[in-house]
Amino acid sequence: MPKEYTNPDFITYEDLGVQLGESMFPGSHFLYTEEERTFRLNFRKFLLDNIASLAPQIEREYNWDICYEAYQRLARAGYLKFSFPTSIGGHGKGFVYRTIFGEELGAINSAVTVTYGASANLFAAPIIHFGTEDQKKKYLTKIMSGEALGAIGITEPSAGSDAVGGMKTTAIKTASGNSYILNGEKRFITNGSKADYILVYALTNPNAPKKNQGISAFIFPTNTPGFERVKEFELVGRRGSINSYLRFNNCEVPAENLVGGPAMENKGIKIMMTGLDGERCFTCSQYIGVARFAFEIATRYANRRVQFGKKIQEFEGIGFKISEMYAKLEASRLMMLRAARMLDAGQTATKEVAAAKFTAATSQMEIVVDAMQIVGGISYTKEYPLEQLYRDAKIAQMAAGTVEILKFLCEREIYSSLKLDKAEGKTKNDPKP
Repeated sequence: MPKEYTNPDFITYEDLGVQLGESMFPGSHFLYTEEERTFRLNFRKFLLDNIASLAPQIEREYNWDICYEAYQRLARAGYLKFSFPTSIGGHGKGFVYRTIFGEELGAINSAVTVTYGASANLFAAPIIHFGTEDQKKKYLTKIMSGEALGAIGITEPSAGSDAVGGMKTTAIKTASGNSYILNGEKRFITNGSKADYILVYALTNPNAPKKNQGISAFIFPTNTPGFERVKEFELVGRRGSINSYLRFNNCEVPAENLVGGPAMENKGIKIMMTGLDGERCFTCSQYIGVARFAFEIATRYANRRVQFGKKIQEFEGIGFKISEMYAKLEASRLMMLRAARMLDAGQTATKEVAAAKFTAATSQMEIVVDAMQIVGGISYTKEYPLEQLYRDAKIAQMAAGTVEILKFLCEREIYSSLKLDKAEGKTKNDPKP
């Protein structure tokens, strides 16, 4: 106990002795294979031994250098390789492993998690699935070794939830056909100003009947002349991560950097949507990690704090709240795991991913708020990490698809799956009157 806290009734965070992951009861582990459980436990031990000690400084100082050092420690230990293809030296693990990774890292520090996610997930996954063999060897080997850092460029000042309809960034093919000239802006780009490569989505056919028929994806090296790092945003949460406003001024990109080669020109929407399902599944895991940590703090505190002569966990108002927190946490994990297993099986899981993400994002916020309510006034200070988790949690309801957009996607996919015309309440195969 710090020397200023001599009163035994003052319960410090250190007094609680929270053991990360202790809320994963046998029922939680039952859903994973023995190999998956072993990966989780080994990775958790690595994080506690090598990353956890850096987390307070990353948060307190908004320290990118320490955040990046944590990322490099993951790279040096080989943990960036696990989701990359074996053909280029990776371990060939799928989405379930990514969600295990994200949950454990998310419980330690959100800034490091999004740094990893933007590079080894958002930048890399579209190239893994659609890139040419040359693109995979040239760029992905550097990403998975930690030699290079990646980012993804979709969001623009005019393109948030309407990422396609609002897109204004263009990539116009030169007369020779050997390159494209990139012009436009991207905003809220994680890793943006520090990245070596950015996967940029741009209009290659601005005159297409529909914008989604004229979008392509490019691997953009940030040492390209004309690339401008306009601004780095200071975030409320995820402190220590980099979030940038970028501008492309007549940047020439080689045609060989078109993701998937000539056959994928103007077909970037397919790359984008496939990537978004994977991204959203991964982000669920980070939310669950944050929520799990908050839940573990609250349960320990309720077991220690005494009011009116008994532990506060014995009061119905607290006990019911803890039960509800547990249910939300486990429901989020189950929905995420189902979506991840579907993606690993090569199935379309847009509906399942959307439902999992808006459930996990909403549940995370509710669990953190309930944890603060249980812990009380001290949770609103920096003596406990709950205020940090509160700041880290809110963005989940906005980033990588707002809760509202995800509900729209889910509803659309429900009616599509049922083959129902929702306006008329008839199946698409019904005979016309």
